[in-house]
Amino acid sequence: MPRPRKKNPPLTVSRPALLGRGSDAEFRGLIHDLIAYGHKLDACRDAFAAIAGISGAQYEILMLVSRADGLSVGEVAGRLHRSGAFITIEANRLVAEGILEKASDPDDGRRVLLKTTPKSLQLLERMAPYQRRINDVLFGFVDARRFRELRALAAELVGQGDRAVAMLELLMREAEAA
Repeated sequence: MPRPRKKNPPLTVSRPALLGRGSDAEFRGLIHDLIAYGHKLDACRDAFAAIAGISGAQYEILMLVSRADGLSVGEVAGRLHRSGAFITIEANRLVAEGILEKASDPDDGRRVLLKTTPKSLQLLERMAPYQRRINDVLFGFVDARRFRELRALAAELVGQGDRAVAMLELLMREAEAA
């Protein structure tokens, strides 16, 4: 007996650039690959954090502050796309451990900046050999041109992600009201 033909699920995109021959299969494949790669990045972040004895979120804060020493909680929150309250809690834990310090902004004494400490610099030195090896593997297929393109594309994706999440919040309220 022949198997009944399976009905295709509804399309999850409508933009022609994201469809191939009327199908969203390639788009779905992209989404699954991006999610899988995100999981791999999370696993690497968490492993680096474990080497330093901190959480993954704290590792992200430390890495950001170490590259731009002297950032406010709001600046960190904006760059990491997290809430200010969340960054404050995690930064306070790093301060309590002596990994970061709080200092007054020399340009605006009302503002508090997060800065590295000798302890954080030691942690960064300890993590660096692992980071280099793993990051070289994670991005081993990327040459200089593709790196610039990937960096620009990633920044655009994050911006569009922010817009999508804002829209999603509106749609969720609409769905709850219906």
